[in-house]
Amino acid sequence: MVNPHHQSAPVMVVAVPFPAQSHLNQMLQLSCLLSSSYELPVHYVGSSIHIRQAKLRCSTPLLLTKIQFHDLPIPSFPSPAPTCGGDTDFPAHLQPSFDSSLNLREPLLPPS
Repeated sequence: MVNPHHQSAPVMVVAVPFPAQSHLNQMLQLSCLLSSSYELPVHYVGSSIHIRQAKLRCSTPLLLTKIQFHDLPIPSFPSPAPTCGGDTDFPAHLQPSFDSSLNLREPLLPPS
């Protein structure tokens, strides 16, 4: 039951996909659904290369116009090839990518 005296706060969605888990497309599809069907403001945050990949894979590019994309300033990092048959299942080739995220210490400011 809706309380008529309750003031609802505005809702904003911040979508931050985790590329190592292949969340780029799924997060973009969810963002498109929330922005188009529910008219929610959606901010999709990631590195410029990952945002570009997600946009190129979008089956309905018109829906992208309702989403605000924000590039995180991630410095370049080495990208070694994966090693198969190692002693551990840890994806060591992704470690430089994880380490580069340690540079994201500053607050993210909205575009002016």
